[in-house]
Formats: sequence, structure tokens, C-alpha cells
Amino acid sequence: MQKIFITTVLILSFWVGNAQITPEPPTPPATNSTSSSSYSSSSRSSNSNENTSISISQTDEDYKLRARFPKSRYAKLKLLIENTLGVKHMDVGSGFSKWSNDEKVYYVKLTEKSLRITVDLEVASPDLAEKFKGLGNDAKVIISGSNSKVERERVQREADRVRREAERMKREVERLERQYERELQHLEQQKERDEKRIVREVEREKARMEQDRKRIERDAKRIEREAKRVEREAKRLEEKARHKGGVSSYIKRLLDDPKTKYTTTTSGSNLNWIWPEVQESLLASLVKDNLIKSTNEVTFTNEKDQMYVNGKALAEAQYEKYSGMFRKAGIQSNADFSFYKKDDHIVIIGLNAKIKKVFNDLYKGGHIASTDEAVKLLIDGDAITQNGQKLASNLVATYNTILRDNGIIPAPGKYIEMKKEGSYRLGYSLGSKGIVGTWIEEDR
Repeated sequence: MQKIFITTVLILSFWVGNAQITPEPPTPPATNSTSSSSYSSSSRSSNSNENTSISISQTDEDYKLRARFPKSRYAKLKLLIENTLGVKHMDVGSGFSKWSNDEKVYYVKLTEKSLRITVDLEVASPDLAEKFKGLGNDAKVIISGSNSKVERERVQREADRVRREAERMKREVERLERQYERELQHLEQQKERDEKRIVREVEREKARMEQDRKRIERDAKRIEREAKRVEREAKRLEEKARHKGGVSSYIKRLLDDPKTKYTTTTSGSNLNWIWPEVQESLLASLVKDNLIKSTNEVTFTNEKDQMYVNGKALAEAQYEKYSGMFRKAGIQSNADFSFYKKDDHIVIIGLNAKIKKVFNDLYKGGHIASTDEAVKLLIDGDAITQNGQKLASNLVATYNTILRDNGIIPAPGKYIEMKKEGSYRLGYSLGSKGIVGTWIEEDR
């Protein structure tokens, strides 16, 4: 079975193979589950004599939101709901707008001063449920008059906090492994110094160690499972923050790194490097469509069936326009990616690249000796370095074609690596702290 982890930050993989003597490892953070939750808030403006109230409740069976608000909030709320649900299931009446589907899974009614949302969580898919929870949270921000920038930064801080917790758990497993090695070495030295006197004691100690080893393995696997759960939660929060235009601290570091500096090139097409043309067309269209005011700082995400630019979801017509632009440039329709730009630095993170197939294709083409020996490629786009050796232009064009066909977009400072068979990396190096990008470790 293959396990694939797509992360914003990847800490080097860990594997608990041989057991180790160690004190009892810390109990992983307990996870709490509840069958229901609720939120309510109300306020009254002394200046405008306007009332604002919002109530959100969620159980295992359904999700509900009811709110009243000043008429001034209506336009923003209607735009938010249309951008989220589209107009396919929309029904406009006298003084209200309704959204619902044929299966009656959800019901949304908006008037000039009230909003009602009901979702049947026993019928709705997980993706649809998350979509409505996100809609409710965004509606809450608009109704309560909160600053969207403050909310976006809060979500990003929470994503960074969960990420740090995942890293701490991984380091704890590595500490257990090192401690076991130290204890085992100490016991072996003691046995050599006084073999006859302690031989029976050593045997008893080994039996105890075997029990400890099994216990440690169980504890380490439990911590590993919890770390992966936290990893998935961090990914979900990072995705939410990314949709709101948030940029993680690791991406910010890369955008200040000299290796990600992008210089406009005229040789991209000759090298089958599609990004220069894509970036030029993308930025020009975003400015023309008034989706951005400046190209100095841009956050763009093409993910699933939705696109986001600087925290704003593109409408359906805009999505179709930009999808067509990418297909015309040679980017496959299923090549999800995020593009970050700050001045003349860029970072491109692929979300569903076929990393293993790249090395299989290189092997079939005779460009690498096998599919189980270490190979590292620096894929800057207009240049490629393989295991420290810079390739000729004709090989750069060939490699870029293979990368493109497997959903990988080269960029300055980016690399792809096969450490051994079943162990792959794609993204940007953070030195001793790992990478930003994709890490794959296959179980053997």
C-alpha cells in the first residue's frame, strides 16, 4: 500500500523499526469529540438603531444558521452565497432568494434582513458539509461586521500552530529512537566488562527490554497515527487559509530566498518550459478582470473545481476562462497547483503531481540508470541540473516535457528527488528543516 502526504512543510520521515529502551513516552494529546455544538451572538447599534443577531448550531444530524442583520449587509451576503453555490439551484421570489437541491439536502433562504441555512448532515457528502460550514463562517464575518483580514490571519495562525504540534510529535518519536540506541549500547558495554557476573542479569534484562520494545513500538505507532491525524488537520486548515489568501510562514521564507528569484526569459518555449507564457497571460488577465490591482503580490490557487486569487473565489465563468487558458498553454486540466508571487520571486506548489512516474519515464528514455538509485534534479525551468551536472539544452527540453506530462511545473529553486525506490520528494528545500512540497514514502 502506498501512503502519500502532501504538506506545506515536510519534516524528514521517521520509521520505528527496532525497539528501544526508553522511559514511558508522553501520552499524545487527547482528542475530544462532541455530538453537537452551537454559537450565538447579538448586538444593537446605538447610532443606527439596528439589530444584529446570528445563531449557528450543529449536531450529528444537521447544521443550521439563522441570522438577522441590517439591510446594508444584504448585498455582500447575496454575492457570497452566489459565489459559493452558484445560480443553478437558485430561486428568486418577491423580496427573497432561495437555494436548494432536488434531494432536499440543503435549504438556504436570504431576504434583505434575514438569512436561514439548513443542511442535512446525514445525507450531505463530507465535501458539501465542509462547504456549508465555510459558507456559515464567512457569513458570520459579514453579518457581525468583523474584519476579514483579521479572520484570515487568525485562521493562518491556527494552521501554523497545528503544524508546529505535528512537528513536535515527530521529533518525540525520533527522541525515543535515539534514547533506545543509547540504552542498548550501555547494556552491551556493561556485559563485556563483567560477562560472568551479569550474564543471567543481562538475559533477564533482555527479556524486559523485549517487553519494553513492544510497548515502545505500540506507543510510537500510536504517536505516529496521532501525528498523521494532526498532519491531516493542519492540511485542512492550511487549505482553508490558502482559500482566504493566507500565506504560511514557510512560503514567506521562500519568497524572500534568492533561489526563488524569477527572471523573465525568452527561451522558455524552446526548452518546453510552459510557465513563462502562463505567468505573463495569467497576471495580465487578473489585472484586466479587476481581480488584482497589482502584480507585486499575488496568491493564486487552482484546486479541485475552484480557483482563488488573493483570497477571493472566482465565479463560474471566470473559472472556465482561466481553465481554458491553462489547457491552451499545456497545463493538464487535473494539475492542481498554488502560485505565489512577491515582487520578482515566485513559488509554485503542485498538489497532485505524478512524481514516481517521472523517474519511470526518465528510465524508459535512457536518461537514468535505474528506478532504485538516488537521483536529484534541480528543475529551474530554463536549466536542469542532475546530480550536480548541468544538462544540455536539448535534454532540458526533453526533461521539461516529461515533467509537464506528469503535472509538474518547474520553477526557480525547485527540485525533484528519488532518494531510493519508494522514497520521493518534490518542492523547495528548507535546509535541515525539510521541504515545502510533496513527500512520498511507500510501505514495503
